[in-house]
Amino acid sequence: MHGIYYVILPLFAALLVLLTIAALYMGVFKAHRQSASMGKKAISGIASGVLSCLVWFFMYSHHYLGW
Repeated sequence: MHGIYYVILPLFAALLVLLTIAALYMGVFKAHRQSASMGKKAISGIASGVLSCLVWFFMYSHHYLGW
C-alpha cells in the first residue's frame, strides 16, 4: 500500500462500521421511532455498535490474513 491508501482504507472501514451501526439501529432494533423509550434507544445503540464492530473485525481480520 502506498500513500493515500493509508488514509482511505481506515476511513472506508470507519464508514462501513458507522453505516452498519445505523442500519442495525434503525432496521433491526427499530429504535429510531419516536415511540421508543430512551432506555431502548441507548441499549439498541450500544448493541448495534458492539455487533457492528465484532462483525467487521472478523471480516477484516479474515481478509488481511489472506484465507
